[in-house]
Amino acid sequence: MTTMRVRAERAANTVAYGLATGAAGAMVGAVTGGMGWAMAIGGAASVAGAQAGRARPASATRRNAKLTAGTTKQLALLRKAGWRLIHARPIGQDQDRVYHLCIPPSASRVVLCMDWAWPAGEQVHLDEDGSLKAGSVDGEIAVDWLLQAAEVVRTELATGKKVFGKISVAHVLPVHRATVQEGHVQFHREQDDERREINVVHRNVLVDKMRPLGEGATLRTRRTARNVAEFLDSTFP
Repeated sequence: MTTMRVRAERAANTVAYGLATGAAGAMVGAVTGGMGWAMAIGGAASVAGAQAGRARPASATRRNAKLTAGTTKQLALLRKAGWRLIHARPIGQDQDRVYHLCIPPSASRVVLCMDWAWPAGEQVHLDEDGSLKAGSVDGEIAVDWLLQAAEVVRTELATGKKVFGKISVAHVLPVHRATVQEGHVQFHREQDDERREINVVHRNVLVDKMRPLGEGATLRTRRTARNVAEFLDSTFP
């Protein structure tokens, strides 16, 4: 459904840009050279506008660009502690949504982070029925996307199991514009008969919450973390 939405939006952008630039070009042509020039310039402008519309990024990508940059900046603090960080990588079917892949020096797991445009000023919380909410926004959509991407990562890691052993995948939703009660909400969701832990973490405490995962690192685990990072870097270019 998400991929269909992105394609539909791009189609709409193509038509809108084409009509707008075509009309503008026609007006310029009519003023400068009459109807013949209007048709020629208008047609050329319409083609150029359609190409611009087709290339225009999806609104979800544009909206999340600043969030992705913000999370990247926050996570950079982990590099000094030996973490391997891979940013803005498309994973799964929706190539317009990108993720952060974070590998601690302990090589205990891969932390998959996904930015989500939570409404500014709202508090991210679990509803009475256990659903993730932020005002009127249904956070379960973000959870579903995160779990789907994590399953892709999990499947790819399984192919390299003989090289760097079994590594689990952690699920994190960083929050920038909204608030989170006490900075951190943790809950579980069922996926493929497995109980997955989901962590919604405010950006102010994101690094502090993740840092303990790197404890207990050794020369061997640091080498493994490097191998895992190189593997994921080539798997999700």
